[in-house]
Amino acid sequence: MRRRIIKTALTVALLLALMGPLARMLSAGQEAADANDARHRIAPMLAMLAQSPRQQAHAPVEPLMEIERVWEIEDARREAEGALVVGMRNGNSELGFDAASATFYCTLGLDGGDDWPELSLWAQGADGLRVAWVDDYTYDFRSDAVREGYRYELIAYTDTQYAYVGVVFTGLPTVTLHVHGGADALGNTYTPARVSVSSAAHEAIDAGAWVHLRGGGSVKPIEKDSYRVEFHDVTSRGDEKTARSVLGMPADTDWLLIGNAQERTAVRNHLCWAMWRAWNAGSDAPAQLESRLVELFVDDAYMGLYQLMERIDIEKELAAMGGDLQTDTVARAIVAANIDEYPVLDRKATSNLWIEHRYEARNRHARTFARIEDYAALMRTGEGTLTDEAFAQLAARRVPARELISYFLFSQVCGLGTDNIFNNLYIWTLGSGGDYVYIVSPWDMDLSLAIHLEGREAERGEGLEMSFSLPCRMLDLDVCDSRAWLWAIWQEKRETLLSDDALYAWIMDTEEAVCASGAYARETQRWYGEAEAFPGASMLYYTMARVKNVEQALRATWPAEHMPQP
Repeated sequence: MRRRIIKTALTVALLLALMGPLARMLSAGQEAADANDARHRIAPMLAMLAQSPRQQAHAPVEPLMEIERVWEIEDARREAEGALVVGMRNGNSELGFDAASATFYCTLGLDGGDDWPELSLWAQGADGLRVAWVDDYTYDFRSDAVREGYRYELIAYTDTQYAYVGVVFTGLPTVTLHVHGGADALGNTYTPARVSVSSAAHEAIDAGAWVHLRGGGSVKPIEKDSYRVEFHDVTSRGDEKTARSVLGMPADTDWLLIGNAQERTAVRNHLCWAMWRAWNAGSDAPAQLESRLVELFVDDAYMGLYQLMERIDIEKELAAMGGDLQTDTVARAIVAANIDEYPVLDRKATSNLWIEHRYEARNRHARTFARIEDYAALMRTGEGTLTDEAFAQLAARRVPARELISYFLFSQVCGLGTDNIFNNLYIWTLGSGGDYVYIVSPWDMDLSLAIHLEGREAERGEGLEMSFSLPCRMLDLDVCDSRAWLWAIWQEKRETLLSDDALYAWIMDTEEAVCASGAYARETQRWYGEAEAFPGASMLYYTMARVKNVEQALRATWPAEHMPQP
């Protein structure tokens, strides 16, 4: 027996002695594999950056050429079968390019009236390339040229060939993606790309990035993809994520290019995010995200009007709200199409909810689902619904009345309906006095602002949307002075953001921007086959009527008389 014990001990000691070198060997092998993988990942990005117009020979665009000289060039050369010009820049800003129409897009911004700015155009392409204006764009009013999308021709030529290209001036910033392997290589995993952002008012960006498609859970009537862009710098250590400020928005590593293909104006989501920021200005409400309208080009193809937007950084938002990254959790209400992307708690049968785990320390989800059960209980209808007394006690414990009622009113104004109640609703569980509470905030808000009436005059706004049962029941029972909060918030917003003048500016300023820039005409031509008028007046009439109708319904359902101030 003693001999067996000694033999076993010696064997264990020998194994332990061998494990150290073996572990170091495996670790070194893994590090080498990781480094090799990084080199393979960096190589395509380096290739993309090497193809940047900043890295290639270029020719300045010459002033207007006399027509007789143009004819001489045509007579002495053959017309090129392929493109002679493959890129253009205005100073440091890359022009978007649509190869199918041989047209470049130069952003001028919407300020400056009819004064044409000094352009510093140069072109890249064939060896010995020269390029000159054939059309005199300064003959036209700048505002007309931008709004109507006039195309001005240039002649490009070498010693043996010539070709024509066009330039269109736009009032919006442009974003250009050059994807390694082409746009067909994009999917749900990151692909190397070069990203350029050009604006008349902000510093131009030329950067390496990783790009993938996003928004796979949406049903789109047109094949207009959305994208996620993650900026990277290529360093001696490899490719590293880097934060960049884009178009004046706060610096971040990740950005969204949202096509808003679900609705024809492509701006409703942008409008509602602007309202959400204004609605919550000065508060610590989550996800006060900024966005800008841009025109997008992907691998030399015009893709239309897009919303360039901050992504939601859950950890940063939790910290800004005073949350605890070790104990607080985040969930999101979703639809069936999003199931399997993250762990999901099914409460569809009792509360009409699929609840998706979004954040918990160490990427677990047990606490997320345990904490969200009370929310599902508060939303329960039919069999098993909480009694009034049980509901009031639980709601008072879990729901800050002011924050929820504020979101409820916001959703009424924007006509969000159920798309931001049973879907696209973030639910933040934050520690409070040894317990926790629920704070809610929206996500995609494209199905808003009379979308079902698009293309028609909407002279009559709908009434109150009552499907969000949690705030409605809190108001019915006046939990935590909910009605007093309702009227305090509504009256303040009605005098500011919801005045007729403010509503007009909110919608019609955006209409003016997308129309004066020429972008909306191009968007509808690109995706619907014909340039259309923006339905701003219809959207405005609907929203003004809706605000009035919502107020009438609020007064009828939860009267304001004799309500104490909170």
